[in-house]
Amino acid sequence: MASKITADGRVIAPLNITNPTPSFDLKGFRWGTTDEPKLGPQASKDDHEKDSADQPSIAASSKLVFQQPQGGPPPGRETSPGPTPGPPPQLPHHKQFDDQLGIAGEERPPPLPFPLAQFQGGYAGNGFNIIFRPTPFQTLTSTPDGPNDNHLELNLTTEQLTFGPTLGEIPNRGFGNQNDIILGGLPYLQTIQNVTNILTGKGDKPKSDVPNGIHFEPGVWLTVPPAETFHTTEEQKRGSVVRMASIPHGTTINAQGPIPARNPNTPLGGDPEGPRFHDIDTTPFLINNFTEAGRARGIFHSMDATRNNSTNKLRTPSDLSKFNETKGGSGRITTAIIKNPNIVLQNAIKGQTITETITFEVATGLPDAKYNGGGTANISFLAGKQATITSEAPGRDDMPNAHSPFMSSRFWIETVQYQVTVPRLAPKETILLRPTMPDDSTAPTPQFAITAPAKGVAGVTTVTVPGIQIQYSQMVHLNFGPDPGTMLTWPHVSVATLVPTGPQPFQMQ
Repeated sequence: MASKITADGRVIAPLNITNPTPSFDLKGFRWGTTDEPKLGPQASKDDHEKDSADQPSIAASSKLVFQQPQGGPPPGRETSPGPTPGPPPQLPHHKQFDDQLGIAGEERPPPLPFPLAQFQGGYAGNGFNIIFRPTPFQTLTSTPDGPNDNHLELNLTTEQLTFGPTLGEIPNRGFGNQNDIILGGLPYLQTIQNVTNILTGKGDKPKSDVPNGIHFEPGVWLTVPPAETFHTTEEQKRGSVVRMASIPHGTTINAQGPIPARNPNTPLGGDPEGPRFHDIDTTPFLINNFTEAGRARGIFHSMDATRNNSTNKLRTPSDLSKFNETKGGSGRITTAIIKNPNIVLQNAIKGQTITETITFEVATGLPDAKYNGGGTANISFLAGKQATITSEAPGRDDMPNAHSPFMSSRFWIETVQYQVTVPRLAPKETILLRPTMPDDSTAPTPQFAITAPAKGVAGVTTVTVPGIQIQYSQMVHLNFGPDPGTMLTWPHVSVATLVPTGPQPFQMQ
């Protein structure tokens, strides 16, 4: 999965990083209070052709330094193996966003506070997507691979996640004895493409193939301070984070979750360890029945990766022999992964040294509500025919096509210690380099702007460089079924591992 370097020193990004998401057009936009206006406080390369991006995101790891072993300065610049050093990387180029927001120079707002401080610039990477989607039928039948009212779609994915500039101070007015609160926020844009290659069993679908975008999501992240009158627990008193998103299928979400406790003894405030992934169960279940008894075990044989589904065509890809490790395939889509997609996240960090992790989760409400706000909203096509208007959406007689009542997503922001081979460098020279990735890891490969110390680098050496990596796991519930008695909740899960698309700066010492 590592990058390649051409003879002329050009870096070719790995196949799991593609072009960045489009930038935001917020020209002329300002956000301030009506009483006292004020201003509160980017991508990847083409897989085969482009190098570094215009707008690198600066992660907090840029403040960390590696102590270079002492030695005399090199006796002049020499030709050495490895990439030809390019010009020093530019500082983050925010002019486009500054112009759009009407912000001049140093007035540009700072990043959001913990835990969203790393949500800056562009990220890209790869992941996995599983969805049971409804299918039309005239007669409901049971096939050897399950009932014909659903189709199981499995995608190896590539993803781009771009964060815009912060929106400044967003006032929310309190009522009665509740004081006003000030929110912080920033826009984001997420795009996901299917890169499943049925010939190789990997996520390396050729660029020449027809593009296959499967997700587009504009939204906003918010930080919310605690409200004195109704936030009573210690967890609630830390405040919360909110993700608001619009999905073009006809669903909007408002998901909220508590800010985790900040560790004062780590650079970013996370736990001094790697991520701990929870298990996910993608087996469909009876609506509102979250017990084991409610799970439809032994019915959906399309979830068995060793089974060729090409006869009944209830799964894409129907034949997973190239993906399933038990048949000599790549191991990228196995029965275990289909049933618990978080295994993909665990596989991505094999061989990595992760020294710190910030973990937080947002959700839209039940089944595990921590806040009484948030929720989902769906267009009427998704909610069903609405034969009767009920307090529930959908009602028992509405026959929903794919109503989404719930979403939760958990994020892990990680500090990874990468090994980077640095060639001979002149004093204070800067070079763009990529680390050596572990053989077992499927994580995307980041890029670093390595700057030599005042004495330069006398010869080829390997340095340990900290970098930022984001992983997430998202669960969406989809409700549909042939009749109220057999209507099911179908888990739809997306997971991904992302790294900054621009070079992360690192000063050797």
